Amino acid sequence: MSFLQVKSQENVPPLIVGIVVQEMRYDAIARYAEAMGSGGLLKIFRQGAICNNATYDYMLTESSPGFATIYTGANPCSHGIIADSWYDRTSNKFVSAVNDNKYYTIGSTSETGKVSPLQLSGTTLGDQLKLSNYKRSKIFSISYNNHGAVLPAGRLADAAYWFDEKNGQMISNSYYMKALPVWVLDFNYQNLPNSYLDKGWFTLKSMYEYKAALPDNSIYENGINGQSIFPYDLRKLNTSEDYKILKYTPYANEIVKEFALELIEKESLGKDRYTDLLMINFAATGYVSDIFGIRSVELEDVYLRLDRAISQILDKLDQTLGAKNYLVFLTSDRGSSDTPSFLQDMGLKCTTADIKHYMTLLNAYLRALYGDEKWVDKYYGRQIYLNHLAIERHKLSIKEVQDMASQFLLEIQGIANAIPSSVLLNQNASSGIWKQASNNFYRKRSGDIIINLEPHCIETNEDNTQANFSNSAQNSSYNYDIHVPLIFYGKNIKNIKVNRKVSITDITPTLTTILQILPPDRSTGEPIYEILSD
Repeated sequence: MSFLQVKSQENVPPLIVGIVVQEMRYDAIARYAEAMGSGGLLKIFRQGAICNNATYDYMLTESSPGFATIYTGANPCSHGIIADSWYDRTSNKFVSAVNDNKYYTIGSTSETGKVSPLQLSGTTLGDQLKLSNYKRSKIFSISYNNHGAVLPAGRLADAAYWFDEKNGQMISNSYYMKALPVWVLDFNYQNLPNSYLDKGWFTLKSMYEYKAALPDNSIYENGINGQSIFPYDLRKLNTSEDYKILKYTPYANEIVKEFALELIEKESLGKDRYTDLLMINFAATGYVSDIFGIRSVELEDVYLRLDRAISQILDKLDQTLGAKNYLVFLTSDRGSSDTPSFLQDMGLKCTTADIKHYMTLLNAYLRALYGDEKWVDKYYGRQIYLNHLAIERHKLSIKEVQDMASQFLLEIQGIANAIPSSVLLNQNASSGIWKQASNNFYRKRSGDIIINLEPHCIETNEDNTQANFSNSAQNSSYNYDIHVPLIFYGKNIKNIKVNRKVSITDITPTLTTILQILPPDRSTGEPIYEILSD
């Protein structure tokens, strides 16, 4: 056995656990710390390495790009996952980041299994780990939703599992397996989702202990089917025969946690000489934040329960592998904004953006300039796709039309930036909004113009209701969206604070340095050397 092999066995953790908490703001742990226990989030916060200035370096922050960036060490301009969905000009359809009709669901009759990681360009952390030892490492990914499982898993994972809202079970698809393992069938047989519906949602603690939240009867909440005050009779509120309502409760996290505990044991993670990887996505924080807001009792309750869930996972790892004889990192796919109406009442200016109306105005402007055509082909997620066939038919320059459209958009209230793709193709920006837009731009999928709304500006429909059923402004380049927690904890991790700016693209290169393997092939991040023991 060579010296390098000995060194690897001594310093490399037997198991790495990546925990991604959806829409977890940088300040979330500090906000709820007073009511938390000592064995979960506060344990890794106090004993781990904290990166206080970890940010995403691109402009359009959604979940799918977040997962892809964490586990590839690259930005959307490289890994290609520019949004949760985008317009595909070839098929003339909107496609999701994981859509793939070649595969089918395993464990359900639903369509949720028609997915794969194949739209992700390049390898992931798990892929590199598999390649390094001829697939001897075990790689698993768990989430409430399919994209939160599939994108972290990458191409070579042993399995990606997610919750099926139709039958209330943990499932996978034919990309990863032909049938669910027996232990997964046994887990599903417990029928936990029905027990959660029967239990309902009550606060974990007495109401007066929720000091980080506004009163439970706050006016800034949408709520579950019109209800926004505890307690929640989930059977009564559930107006369908499926389990979709669970995503708006802490039980979405509970299901994932229970499944993770079972997987650690049944798959014997961390029990041999080859490092294993378990990726866990807790999604309830995002769903609850969207409909209740970040200052709600409901969200605080979800975080207090998440704290207990993480404590249970750490206890399980301590029992099976030994205290700190593993490595955990915790981060988020993106942050979250305050509810605009709350900020307005606090005295800050917030605007709304009726994007559909704006696109109508833009099309009318371009018609006045260039003739009677549908110049705006599609809009989705801050990206405008112009009608290239019409531009060619009129023998116009795409750059010219993009520039004129961008100048017009900048005159509209609520739009802070309108950046044409021609600029991104020909300009090497080094900082600011131009760099963020450039890092988001993937030529095969991005629109002609990327827009950035004013801070806390929320998209609305023509009837002035919020688009996409969200209680907060999202998908922006502002600190509330791009600045997220990043903590490393466990084997050979120093207990320090790193206050310099680090990128989320640095997570995977840090881990591949620890593992002494090559980073993913499109990775652009740098290892965070300060946190590593000598």
